[in-house]
Amino acid sequence: MAKGDVRIQYNPYNSVPTITKQTAASATAIYAGEPVKLSAAGAVDVIQLADNEPVIGTTTQVIGITQSDATHTAAAVGTVEVYQPLPGIIYACKATTAANFDTASEIAALENDRVLFDLTSTTFTVDENAGDTATSGLQIVGGDPLTQEVYFIIRPSAVQGPVA
Repeated sequence: MAKGDVRIQYNPYNSVPTITKQTAASATAIYAGEPVKLSAAGAVDVIQLADNEPVIGTTTQVIGITQSDATHTAAAVGTVEVYQPLPGIIYACKATTAANFDTASEIAALENDRVLFDLTSTTFTVDENAGDTATSGLQIVGGDPLTQEVYFIIRPSAVQGPVA
């Protein structure tokens, strides 16, 4: 994966609290700026979100965006610092298809769409192509046509995980 795929665009707080989470030995490398979730319901360790996540009601609890690289190795568990996804924080991430996000009118047409992350390559992007779906865990709130960055929030339901 790539370092710095997702960043905080707007922070209404003095600082964004982080939480230290465990990462499993031999897990896929986790770099700063990547979205993470619990590895399983009730687990203590986190893993990266997969392609086409977070899906509300299906994806385990989204923990947030990593602030640091994870420290685990093939043989030892590690930790990672994660920015907590508080209300009001706006994130930025490249659009999956830059040509769909390079004018103000294109961005305006996509505002409020509920979408997912794309991870078909080694870089997380926001999949603006997916269309508005009620169970998608991200919501587009704007963007920058010059950089093709999508501004989005993590919807509150995505951080709750599946509810039994």
